[in-house]
Amino acid sequence: MILQALVEYYEALERKEKITSPGWCRARVAYGLDISEQGELMGIIPLKKEQQNGKKTVWVPQDLTVPQMVSRSSGVSANFLCDHSGYMLGIDNKGKPERSRECFECAKKKHKDILGNISSPAARAVCRFFDCWTPDRAAENPYLMPELEEIISGSNLVFMIDGEYVHEDPDIRQCWEEYSRQSGTGPEGVCLVTGRREEIARIHGTIKGVQGAQSSGAALVSFNAPAFESYGKEQSFNAPVGTYAAYAYTTALNYLLSDRSHGTTIGDTAVVYWSEEGDERYQNIFACVSEPTMENQEIVDGVFKNLAEGKAVVAQDVKDSLDMEKRFYILGLAPNAARLAVRFFYQDSFGNILKHIKEHYDRME
Repeated sequence: MILQALVEYYEALERKEKITSPGWCRARVAYGLDISEQGELMGIIPLKKEQQNGKKTVWVPQDLTVPQMVSRSSGVSANFLCDHSGYMLGIDNKGKPERSRECFECAKKKHKDILGNISSPAARAVCRFFDCWTPDRAAENPYLMPELEEIISGSNLVFMIDGEYVHEDPDIRQCWEEYSRQSGTGPEGVCLVTGRREEIARIHGTIKGVQGAQSSGAALVSFNAPAFESYGKEQSFNAPVGTYAAYAYTTALNYLLSDRSHGTTIGDTAVVYWSEEGDERYQNIFACVSEPTMENQEIVDGVFKNLAEGKAVVAQDVKDSLDMEKRFYILGLAPNAARLAVRFFYQDSFGNILKHIKEHYDRME
């Protein structure tokens, strides 16, 4: 039920164009590699922006929509047009130069395989960059040197030409989406989420934003030892989820965890909540009543008063009343090394949830 609810939430957000489509994801990007049409590095463009963190102002990478990134725990596997310096430049701070060169060659092959047959000037520029870039001399490059320490620390990089993101080039977008649709070569089966027969995901995408879990992301569905496998089915074939559903639930959950205004933390447990059809008004009311403050006490009192009197509950600044029969979901996730543990999952009508919260406050009083 957790995955089904998340997939339905993803589809509601996609209809409202609030979330990425298959083949794309959101990633934090710190720098743009400004290249010429001949593939030469012309400069480094900082993409960080100011953000208020308590009383301090900090610089954080921008959130960009980029081609879907691969799940990596070990081995060498390149992302397309957005990756860290080991893959994009062949240099990093991990102290393993041979592996960095291997990563660069992997990225070079992937980009040339995807872009080699299209005539877009941006595509040709990226291919030429990988042909002419020399990883052994990267640390000496005058454009990299001022920001070198930060660039090789694992920050995501993207390509840019004349101030425009290469991954937003129309020809490249179309090429990538066609490649994404055709790249599936895994076994088919009945997806336990959608009920459709389709390609089954061998590895699911990672979930980011749970404090205490790996910063690169942790898995919600994962099998890493034969003791957890059945009938010879390895990895996530044990839980047959189609590639579409795997993309949808991970994208939806990452979206929820990135929304600081509609989530909270209890101890080591990250709590997210949402309504069916993705209506944020229900999240706003739940945020107020579950964590009341002096500022929103009037809203909370109004909600509970209307609830007790059987009147319609109305969201702040919205005339339409809320549907008390609307399904509402609350999920608690805790870190467990490279995986996530489900601490609790609660679902009920929105009206019943508000009723139970009011009863709790009455008993506390």
